[in-house]
This record gives sequence, structure tokens and C-alpha cells, in this order.
Amino acid sequence: MAQRIWTEVEEETLLSKLTTLVDQGMWNGKPSECQPAYLEYLQNQMQASFPEAGIEPNHILRKMKYWKRGFFYVTEILHRPGFGWDSNENKVVAEYEVWEELIRDRPQVRLYRDRQIPKFNRLGHIFGRREN
Repeated sequence: MAQRIWTEVEEETLLSKLTTLVDQGMWNGKPSECQPAYLEYLQNQMQASFPEAGIEPNHILRKMKYWKRGFFYVTEILHRPGFGWDSNENKVVAEYEVWEELIRDRPQVRLYRDRQIPKFNRLGHIFGRREN
């Protein structure tokens, strides 16, 4: 199955719908525990907003897992000494040497170097740990 390319508007709509589910206590932010009914709800909402887009439950689940993985990578980075968050630029900041050391240990985090992550706070609201 080909990977789906999401538009910014589609992503914003999905983020909004996920936020609503979390705010109403209907979902705990764990894609692995996303009940079929929630996926169906999200698909119906996306279908209503984008009838020609062909967004299916597996597309939604993949996007959610992608966002969650990125959120936790950035959270992990921010918990390391020498890293901080630039709220004006919406990105992780650190000295060159600090980044280089981390990238040697965890090459997959290279993607988040010098990259703006404007959705980070919203993703934290959706995927951040909370008491249930």
C-alpha cells in the first residue's frame, strides 16, 4: 500500500478531532489502544471534511503513530542535558557538539536538528502521559 501524503489542512483537521477526543476523555492518546469506533469516528469526520481525499482508517492510524513517534523522540531529546526548546522558533536547540554526540548515539534524531516543530505542544496534549 502506498504511503499517503497529507495536506496541511488535513493534518490540522485530524489534530483538531484528536484533541476533541482527548479533551472529552474518550481516548487516552495511545494509537495502539485506539478502538475501532474511534477510528471510524475519525474517518467519518475526515470524510465529511474531505470527501474526495480517500482517507482510510489505516491512513489515520499511521499518521497518529508517526506523530507520536516524533513527539517522543523530541521529548527524549529535551530531557537530555544541553538541550532546550526555542518557543519562538518551535525547535530543539543545543550547541553543535551536543547535537553531534547525540546523533552518534541515536542517528534517528538527526531529523529533529534545526527543524521547526510547530505542532509539538499540540502533540504533547494528545500523546503526553496523563493519569487515567
